[in-house]
Amino acid sequence: MKKYLVYFYLSLTAVLWGGSFVLTRALFQMEPRLTPVIIVTFRLLLASVLLIPVVVSIGQWERIRREDRKYFFLMAFLEPFLYFICENSGIRCVPGGLSSIIIATIPLFVPFGLFVAYREKLHWINWIGLLLSIFGVAFMIQDRASMSQTDPKGFVFLALAVLIAVVYCVFLVKVVGKYNPYTITVHTNLIGLAYFLPLFFTLDFPVFVQLHFTLPMILALAALGIACSSLAYILFNIGVKAIGATRASVFNNAIPIFTLIFAYLLGQEEITAYKIGGMMMIIIGVLIAQKRPQQVRPTYHMGDSNPRSSE
Repeated sequence: MKKYLVYFYLSLTAVLWGGSFVLTRALFQMEPRLTPVIIVTFRLLLASVLLIPVVVSIGQWERIRREDRKYFFLMAFLEPFLYFICENSGIRCVPGGLSSIIIATIPLFVPFGLFVAYREKLHWINWIGLLLSIFGVAFMIQDRASMSQTDPKGFVFLALAVLIAVVYCVFLVKVVGKYNPYTITVHTNLIGLAYFLPLFFTLDFPVFVQLHFTLPMILALAALGIACSSLAYILFNIGVKAIGATRASVFNNAIPIFTLIFAYLLGQEEITAYKIGGMMMIIIGVLIAQKRPQQVRPTYHMGDSNPRSSE
């Protein structure tokens, strides 16, 4: 696949995921009784119903080999199950722009996860990028307008989401070279849905039956399921397979920019100097962490099927 097409796919992924924070925040504002479990259950249900016929019709359906099933069940437990519970709980308590900034630090921590799992060497530049981005988050917290809308427990949920995403990336390397992106997306969505349904029926179904779904709520859920849980994950998995997760994750640095733009256009947030300054620190920190001296060669990139192979 041509690189410019891969870059376009990854850029579109950043746009879609940037919009997901705004849509989720809007749903909680339209109906405060909505819960993360209700939103994600219907998001995954819609994604699965739409994706399975498409994937089968274009001949991209693959059976998961027995030796890889444990990875798919573990990956789906991490993401979408645990990740979306934590991310949506965080978005409920923290404005979408600030939530997306925190989630954008995931690429900073991926090298540390790879070091623990596969002993990929860390460089001092990883630490500089990490410290600069943490300082950027601290700078954004000084924005009193944003903090007045923020529940501190939201930061805990978002921090857990970052940790879960890093562990997910560590296991993604086990399968991304063996299966096409459609297979990975559909199966993790289906297994994730199976994890969510018991929670939905045992904990949130009494709330669900009392809800009145308006057209804007239905459209927001549809956009989350079709664009953010289906199309975006397929495009990102295509990018990971083509250029590796480390390079592909760089495009996620743009997610907060699109989130702030969408939030501003919808009147959810104001763009302040604190937000711009903190966002720039975090993005610069992530970009610095992606740069490595030429003599420092990573042992592999996550697009390889063999985690020990050279890049």
